[in-house]
Amino acid sequence: MTLRPIRAVARREMRDNLTDWRMLFPVIILTFIVPAVILSAALYAIRFIGDNGSVARLIPFGLLLSGFLPASFSLITALESFVGEKERNTLESLLAMPMSDGELYLGKLTAALLPPLSSALIAMATFMLWYNLAAPPDIIDRVRSDLMWLMIALIAVKSIVMVAGAVIISSHTTTVRAANLLASFVLVPMSVVVQLEALVIIAQQPQLLWNIFWALLAVAVMLVRTGMNSFNREEILSREHAGFNVKRIWWTFKQFLREFHPAGVPAEHYEGRFTLRRFYRQEFPAILHEYRAPLLVSCISALTGLVFGIFAFGEYRAAWLDNYLQHSIGNAPDPSPLLALGIAANNLRVGLLSNLLSLFCFGILAFLVPSAAFAQIGYVSAWQAAHGLSPSTFMLAYVLPHGIIELPAFILSSALGLRIGGALLYAPQGFTVGQNILWSLANFAKVFACVILPLVIVAALIEGLVTPHIVRALYGG
Repeated sequence: MTLRPIRAVARREMRDNLTDWRMLFPVIILTFIVPAVILSAALYAIRFIGDNGSVARLIPFGLLLSGFLPASFSLITALESFVGEKERNTLESLLAMPMSDGELYLGKLTAALLPPLSSALIAMATFMLWYNLAAPPDIIDRVRSDLMWLMIALIAVKSIVMVAGAVIISSHTTTVRAANLLASFVLVPMSVVVQLEALVIIAQQPQLLWNIFWALLAVAVMLVRTGMNSFNREEILSREHAGFNVKRIWWTFKQFLREFHPAGVPAEHYEGRFTLRRFYRQEFPAILHEYRAPLLVSCISALTGLVFGIFAFGEYRAAWLDNYLQHSIGNAPDPSPLLALGIAANNLRVGLLSNLLSLFCFGILAFLVPSAAFAQIGYVSAWQAAHGLSPSTFMLAYVLPHGIIELPAFILSSALGLRIGGALLYAPQGFTVGQNILWSLANFAKVFACVILPLVIVAALIEGLVTPHIVRALYGG
């Protein structure tokens, strides 16, 4: 991959966009006039309220809003990056250019990113210029400069997220109208993020804003990677109508259920029939080998959660939690089948929802399941040690009887969810993104039904019928 073809595509696209006055005129208004209006409204609100303490809240949010408005409007160019070429009958000549798919995609992405990012940064610079010229000195002194720079960083990374998502939409739709309709899946979440940032600014918690920044940066990297991996010029040329063939999807899913092959083997090559004997003897070990990277990440998640739980005890102690543990440790509930049933239902619900919802959050929820489980173990163990009790007694009573079965099941379930979430980011050769998702879901269905479900039920029976007796025996209850 070289920079020259990327620059050529970006230069061609930028020349077309910057010579259209119908696109430039509203961007100029949003870039140079709207920031002054927002600043005037913020200064008037400060004088009307009569509380200079509101300065630290209104001015940073005004800067954030000044950058978000032109960035979101300029998203139109990103939505038309590929599908607009198709409607103007210029896509064939563009795709015929002697460059790789990655170079073509990055050139389009660069051209789509520069207008919203530039307009957002110029709008924020305009806001800051008017702010330094018009605001009284006592107001300027109350605003933290590092918070203003953080607003700029947040807008920059939000622009990358919005443009990367819009370019993916443009490369997978057949009409500009469809792309504009699907743009809500980009604009609505970003609008929610802006409202969340407003609440954090009001609460004056800059550390939370940094957490939002790093989360958005991770999403931006994932979206760029997803777009590059899913872009294929032959598929764009052959895509006539985005039909939703339920029968084909169901047939592909059933093919992947029949037997196990590594990702990338076409569904037409699956000829066997699913049998429990072959699954336990051949397929499950092969799945574990195929999923060795997600399993490693799940183990890292569990270890991270354990360490975090231990250190969290010293940093985030709460009186209500101490009182709860004081009254709960050693007081086991009465053993009953209903208790075991409730535990099994809760664990299965967590496993199902975290894995299925991981498809929409790149596996983040699946990653958090073992982390949260082991964080609880670490926190309570640290609490035991701080109160002169033995953490090993807690482990023997509350964790090991059922945890020796349940915790590995959580780690395995997390690995399956991570693979489902990762299916959006990378499709192996021979698979489309949709086939990769169906392959991951089929493996999840088989492993969940044949391995995780029995393990969770057995662990719940032990936790509901056996663990209470062990707790009472070791704690003298």
